[in-house]
This record gives sequence, structure tokens and C-alpha cells, in this order.
Amino acid sequence: MDKKIFTGYARAVINPPLGTPIVGYYHLRKTKGILDDIYAAALAISDGNNTSLIISVEVCELDTEQCTAMRSRVAAATGIHPDAILINCSHTHTGPQVGASGALGTGSTAYEYEEFLINTLANIGREAMSTLSPSVISFSTAEAKNISFCRRFRMKSGKVQTNPGVENPDIDHALGTPNEEVRTIKIERECGDDVYVVCFGTHADSVGGDYISGDWPGVVRSTIEGAIPGSKCLFLTGSQGDLGHINPFPSEADKRGLHYDSFDGVPRGYEHTKHMGRVVAAAALSSSGKGIDLAPGALKFATEKMDVPANKENDKVDEARALLDLYNNGRADEIPEKAMELTTVVAEANRIVDLKDGPDTFPFLLSAITVGDLAFIGVPGELFSDIGREVARISPFPATFVCCLTNGGDCYFPTSKAYDEGGYETRSSRLKRGVEEIVLKTVEKLLSELK
Repeated sequence: MDKKIFTGYARAVINPPLGTPIVGYYHLRKTKGILDDIYAAALAISDGNNTSLIISVEVCELDTEQCTAMRSRVAAATGIHPDAILINCSHTHTGPQVGASGALGTGSTAYEYEEFLINTLANIGREAMSTLSPSVISFSTAEAKNISFCRRFRMKSGKVQTNPGVENPDIDHALGTPNEEVRTIKIERECGDDVYVVCFGTHADSVGGDYISGDWPGVVRSTIEGAIPGSKCLFLTGSQGDLGHINPFPSEADKRGLHYDSFDGVPRGYEHTKHMGRVVAAAALSSSGKGIDLAPGALKFATEKMDVPANKENDKVDEARALLDLYNNGRADEIPEKAMELTTVVAEANRIVDLKDGPDTFPFLLSAITVGDLAFIGVPGELFSDIGREVARISPFPATFVCCLTNGGDCYFPTSKAYDEGGYETRSSRLKRGVEEIVLKTVEKLLSELK
């Protein structure tokens, strides 16, 4: 008998109350209103014996402890094994603080919101399970051009900077190339709406301000559903640790819809946000009608623990505390660095102080769900794009989705080369050089077992 695949889908609005802290920067913002609705969505996939849930949440980040608790609650509500549940964050920098995740100071609103979100994920998990229907899954790829850029640069002085500014004459060259590939699966369901699962990687930080927004991933969702009435979309964040929306040398046309935020000098704008989302959605739509059908097969899932050394620098603790004292007491103008360089030294100082009495290693859980030729790999951090490319290359599954900020979102996962270079990502990461090699070795083991 031919194997069959069954899928189900559900989602819910997860807008926070006014006054809820917004996560994304190193200063406190509180929700003043809703620019566009944010959602949590769940895709259930089953082979008739085992079932998994792929959950997309339009928030900036959830730490490992939070994701573990959420997966346990969803598992209890659905009967699905916790290891068969992936929770992926869109990383919108205009999303609500969830409990203590990314906290600059917590209050009852953030914790009440966390409980609301946990209950919502359990509910949409149950609903997705209740709508399982025989399905055909096809896979396609296309490119989204000129919306994602490497954000790390070698300056003419030899120094490496992240987001050094637009049209900065001191830029020498970028330290990487963006991955412009949009990966899409189209799920045609016998009963229920077709579902498009879209994966693309670049930071979702193009809006700014104090109003809740799903940023460009939310526009991907709404654009696809608007273009194909009756369809549904679930967005997954790809490898984006070193990628952003800032074009360092834009044309006059590229500048349309952008303004410069005073606090960090980064160009942002809601019109540009909509442009980015439409470009990604257009790429997905342009290819999905001609996708390759994926062979069905047994649904499998597994997790693999990895231990990564902590990036401690205890000889610099006093210096770091002095810098944070200036910054946290309204004296940032006494710190020589400005804009993104100020953000970099503050993030570095926070990391040094936080790790002083911390563990020597951090445990992380890599997750994978496979069915036939399709694989979802969950990485609990912000993976650099070159590592994501390599994961896809070594995968034995033709349709591999590398999903960052999944079942945790604790820090950057840079390449080993990036530690030699410097920049915001390596200076702020809690992890020491070598995380790249540990991730690749762990992924290879995980996927070989599932294949």
C-alpha cells in the first residue's frame, strides 16, 4: 500500500496588551499600539503512526527554558512527543517580550503574556491535529534579490564593524554574501486550505518604533494568502545571524520607504518592510506552482544534545561593569562609540558580566523532524548563513529546511572565521569559537540516524 502523508493547520492572533515591553534593542520600549496583527501558526504532519508539529511564533525570541516548557504543554495537550515539536520564532524586533526572554526589566504584563502564549500554542496544536487531511507536498526554490545583505564589513582601517552605516566611505568590503534562496513547500490538502511553508533568512528589523508588527515575515504571510484566496502560509526563519536588510550602497530608488532611526542610525521604514515581504512572497509563489513532489515516507524525529564552551572573559569584568554603569545611568554620551558600535560594546559588556560566575559550557538541543524526502532542522540560536548553507549541503534529504531560533534562541552561532574578524555578533555571543564545528558534527550525526 502506498504511504500517505496527512497535514493539518491552525493559527491564532497573539497581539499583546498595550504597555507590554517590546524586545529587540538595548533600551526599553513599551507597546503603544498594533501596526499589524502578529500570529502563532501550527502545521501538523503525520504518517498515520507518528505526528509532529511545526509551530511558527511571530515574536523576537524564546529561550531554551521557555521553549521546553511550551513544548511540554503542547505535548500534554496533543499527545505528541515533545521531541516532535519545533517552535520557530520569526525574530521580529517589534514583537512583545515573553516572560523574561530578552528582558531589560520585567513586569507582570510580560509574564501574563507568556502564559497566554503557552495556552495559545496548546490550543492551535490541538486544532491543527483535528484538521489532519491526506496531502501532497511539493518542494521548490527561487531567489529573493536585493533585500538581504551581509551586515559585517571590513573597514579600511582593518577593523570589522556590524552595520557601519549607509554610504560609509570607510567600508572596504563585506565579509560574506547573503543567501537569497527562498525554500517553499506547497501542501495540497484533500480537505482544507492549501498551505505554503516558506523559509528565508535575514534579520526582521526593518520597522522599528513602539508599535507591534510582524515585520517582513508577517508581510510574506499576508501577501501569499492575499494572492491565493483560501490558502494559508507558515513562515520559518532561516539562517540569518550575519544578514540584515541594510543595503550599504543603495541607489536612489533603493532608499524609497526608508528613514534613519536616531538611536542607532539604521534605515528603517514600514513601506520598505512591505517591499521585502512582497519580494520573498513573490519568489515563493513564482516557484511553488512548478515544485517537485516529495516522496512520502515514515515520519521520524530526534534531538541531539551538544555542549558549547562559554565565551568568558573574566579579566575584563571591571571594565565591562564601568561601561554598563555609564550606559544604564543615562551617561551613554560619555562612551566614545556611537550608533551600532555603541550597541556592540554594550552587548559585549553585558555578556562579560553575565558570564562571570556562569557555567563553563552551555547545553543546546538540536532538533530534526523528517518525513520522506523532507527534513526540518531546528537550531536554538542565530546561525550564520554560511553554516546554514553547509547544513543544507551535507543533508541527505533533498528538501531540507534549516530553521534558526527554534526550540530556543539564546545567542549567535558564528562561524569560526568570524571570531578572528570580530564585530557585534562574536563580541556579544555567549559561545566560544568552535560552535560551527560542533553544530555541523551534531547535525550530521542526527540526520544520518534519521535517514
